[in-house]
Amino acid sequence: SVAYNHNGMMRMYETQSGNDNIPGANAAPAAGRGGAAGGGGGGGRGAGAGRGGAAAGEGRAGGEAGRAGAAGAGAGGEGAAANAGRGGAPQGRGGAPQGRGGAPGLIPSPGGGRGGAIPTGRGGNQPREWYRGIPVPPGMPANFTRRNNTNYMQTAVLSALQLTSMFPNLVLENFYTKTRNSIESGKNEAPYGFVIPMQRDMTKAAELVNVLRAQGIEVGEATGEIKAGDATFPAGSYVIKRDQPYGRLAKNLLERQAFPDPALTTYDDSGWTMGYAFNVDVKEIADPSILKASTTPVTKAVVKGKITGSGTAGLAVAHLGSNNMIAFRYTLRAMPMKVAEKSFKVGDVDFPAGSFIITAPADLAAARAAVDQFGLTAAALSTIPTVATHDGDVPRVAIYSQWTGTQELGWYRFTFDKFGIPFQLIYKERVAQGDLKKDFDVILMAYQNINRQSVLANPSATPQPYLKSDKYKFLGMYGETTDMSGGFGQKGVDAFEAFLDAGGTLIAAHNAIRFPIDFGWAHTVDMDQMQGVTAQRPLVSATITKTDHPVFYGYAGTTVPIKYTGGPAIRVGMSDQGNILGKYAGGEALSGLLIGGDNLTDRPFAVDIPNAHNGKGRVLLFTNNPIYRWQNHGEFNMIFNSIINWNDQGAK
Repeated sequence: SVAYNHNGMMRMYETQSGNDNIPGANAAPAAGRGGAAGGGGGGGRGAGAGRGGAAAGEGRAGGEAGRAGAAGAGAGGEGAAANAGRGGAPQGRGGAPQGRGGAPGLIPSPGGGRGGAIPTGRGGNQPREWYRGIPVPPGMPANFTRRNNTNYMQTAVLSALQLTSMFPNLVLENFYTKTRNSIESGKNEAPYGFVIPMQRDMTKAAELVNVLRAQGIEVGEATGEIKAGDATFPAGSYVIKRDQPYGRLAKNLLERQAFPDPALTTYDDSGWTMGYAFNVDVKEIADPSILKASTTPVTKAVVKGKITGSGTAGLAVAHLGSNNMIAFRYTLRAMPMKVAEKSFKVGDVDFPAGSFIITAPADLAAARAAVDQFGLTAAALSTIPTVATHDGDVPRVAIYSQWTGTQELGWYRFTFDKFGIPFQLIYKERVAQGDLKKDFDVILMAYQNINRQSVLANPSATPQPYLKSDKYKFLGMYGETTDMSGGFGQKGVDAFEAFLDAGGTLIAAHNAIRFPIDFGWAHTVDMDQMQGVTAQRPLVSATITKTDHPVFYGYAGTTVPIKYTGGPAIRVGMSDQGNILGKYAGGEALSGLLIGGDNLTDRPFAVDIPNAHNGKGRVLLFTNNPIYRWQNHGEFNMIFNSIINWNDQGAK
């Protein structure tokens, strides 16, 4: 009955992946659960003719005559004949010979019933595996739309709501039971909690906490010093205790993902440990005393800025690794700033390379307000530090997008919006117009499959328009084209060369690095083969080889966790070895599934190519994906720093 109003969707749910081409898969069904053709139709709950059953039973919505129709997914029933039973033969639930479903969905098991049936991927009357899609007849347009896609999701939600409305007490009891079990697990099993201690950049720590809070995980702020085992944590540290309703979720998100069987595979990510992904120090606590630690509940983590000193000559803003540095810069884009190329100290505060220096007569009150807003650390200056600097020019940014394959690139757009980085989204049409440097200083080619072949591809014989119209009123909000097919051609390639010749900076990430490499703008950098590595998007360790380079301003130490998404491998010629900024460390994954990690050792992931074309312009290559699905906040600054320091390479 739950499926009655949503039969088409439920039919899909009833299927399992498998192989269509199994002999006997279309054999006629017998009695038991499943009607004459129904994928999950009722077989019968008593003797005599059922309401829709093919044989004995009182099947509700079973078989072809059931309420759910020929593809019925209705309720099943218990067989009434001798030997009836779950999985029993010949008349039990699921009856022989077809087992559960009694339909083309399964082939018989030796004893009949549910136990040994082999799924074929079919459900109901489907003559194919559900995930293959319906072939489009010759000459007909493919018109599966976003509305169809949304209807699938809507149907699932409606079905879940309907189920809940039918069995509210059961749903509530199950939720209570899971909550109780989670609390008891946190009381009796290590780890008993996690602590995010006070650290030099608390803005990423606060963002991590807010991601936890968005999922209902309880977080507290330590009211005083906490001792747990051999460790001591200061007041203000964030504490996540495991004896809470979502304690198991907290454990799942914060612990290291370990795979005991290297033969296992996953659909997507295998490592997502949030401490590594955010480059935030998170401690796992095996001492149950953490459950008694005094804390105040955190509704939303907010970090206020801190300003020391009373000088009036200027303001120094420390780059301690906060992603908010770029938000600060663009908020005050009209205010001149210098970027320190070496570290310096003001009072007791250390200012690493990459810190901003603002001097009077700038609006220091506005700068102070922005420091507080973005949770940064600053010092009011009595004298201006004598340290090498360069101008913190604010660039005009474009993000280049192809008309297809925009999912990964969309996360860059989302992230730029969240941090207040203004940008213009451009497509092949704008590139082909040329004169790119007139409007942009930096062009970002985020993760997308773009190379010589794709940009020089001819348009298809039939145009593929993407235009706003009376029928499609919401297209064209970010761009329109009369034809999505084809690339920007040689005109576009020439436009990029002219952009570099005029001093522009091209930033390319992941598969997009093939574009500048294919056209020779990466000098001796070339594509290479990655062999012997099987990785299900784990978190791995990388080494920063040029710690004073602007790309790594704000990073502490020489190692950084990186989300390895299987990006392209590159090799770098001798003349460009000095332009390598970072390499993979290799070895075991920090978190997740990685086989052959030693083959990653010393593979470059970040390269800065100055004088990229005719001695002008700059190309920055990242084989990793520094902005990945709002997960790897610890890598965001690789892109952000590249933008802030778009025309400077730092200390010589």
